[in-house]
Amino acid sequence: MSTIVITSNGTLGDNLPYIALGKALKTRGHKIRTVVNEAVHSYVLKAGLEAATGHPRIGAEEVRRNAQVWNQLPSLRAQSPNKTKSVKHKHNILHAWNRLFEACDDADILISDFEQDTLAGVIADTYDLCWVRACVTPCYQCYSSPQIKDKSYYHNWWLDNKKSNRFLLAASPHFSQLSPEYSQVNQTGFWFYEDSDWRDEEPSKEIREFVEQEPKPLVLSYSSQPLENPQEIVSVHVRAAAKLGRRILIHQGWADFNQSHLPSDIDWDNVMFANGFVAHDWLFSRAAAVITHGGVGTIARSLRNGCPLLVEPFAFDQFFNALQVQKLGVGAAMDSQKLTADRVANVLEKKVLTPDYKRRTVEVGEKINAEQGLITACDLIENWL
Repeated sequence: MSTIVITSNGTLGDNLPYIALGKALKTRGHKIRTVVNEAVHSYVLKAGLEAATGHPRIGAEEVRRNAQVWNQLPSLRAQSPNKTKSVKHKHNILHAWNRLFEACDDADILISDFEQDTLAGVIADTYDLCWVRACVTPCYQCYSSPQIKDKSYYHNWWLDNKKSNRFLLAASPHFSQLSPEYSQVNQTGFWFYEDSDWRDEEPSKEIREFVEQEPKPLVLSYSSQPLENPQEIVSVHVRAAAKLGRRILIHQGWADFNQSHLPSDIDWDNVMFANGFVAHDWLFSRAAAVITHGGVGTIARSLRNGCPLLVEPFAFDQFFNALQVQKLGVGAAMDSQKLTADRVANVLEKKVLTPDYKRRTVEVGEKINAEQGLITACDLIENWL
């Protein structure tokens, strides 16, 4: 048995694949410690893993207070870089330093996400640890561009750091393939977090009856994306659904979508809000389409359930993920700052809710379902050990 430390950062969707990896390694007899932000401790503990707090808390309340930070489009259009991420990154390194050092004191291996490369490299050197560098956002290794190659922090991190040559990318090659310059990266397939509650617990009777009616409903799920204008987003999408004669289920998420955001002239019988959690596999397998901000976890679950997508990106890797959805022909993408009910309804009707898009989504989903991303990752890690 080996002692393995896993450290990850970010929102819930960024951390869940690492928790899934830790759970899979534990079933093989290894002792797992995690160093994560406090907002995801409950998921770590439920998986039977040790949890230490190594980063500032990033939960729903925290991101809502700074929703503007999670929308990069205004600064991109103004061609003025948003410095917020780099400041947060430096603060996280300082905050995580002591806890991660303590966790690695008697460890055999350290698995770290890309935001902690500098710190993880120092600790791996200090303790002479086997160090595995991992990423759950494929845009950094699957997008080839002169600008990315010359200027990207992430590119330099993966290619220029010589302290570890053990790389894992937790994404499916059927979603995005590695760029040639990243040929040394082991692309395992997605690491899906599976919770026993998600598998065994059915939604409420009200939600089941709403979702299982025909025609299938649309699902609006922005997951952990906060918004400055949630009411506007709700209004646009319920009106678009009405134009298509579709019902729509809206997941509360970190945007805190709720009934107070509904326009007064909308038929409330055709709209339902899911306050709290509804298992994505159950929901997406019964939906006509998923409308999402473009987090790769939401997209991966939608694809593996054969559900086409409309992606409305705001920041970070969401733009790349939207591009991949378009390239694969499994959905469409729209400018999240220029949404109108007419535009959304038109794109859904012509580029999402068609037999061809459904067929391609099912084909991609079958390939993703056939992968064993966690098994592949665990095998590689044990070989490196």
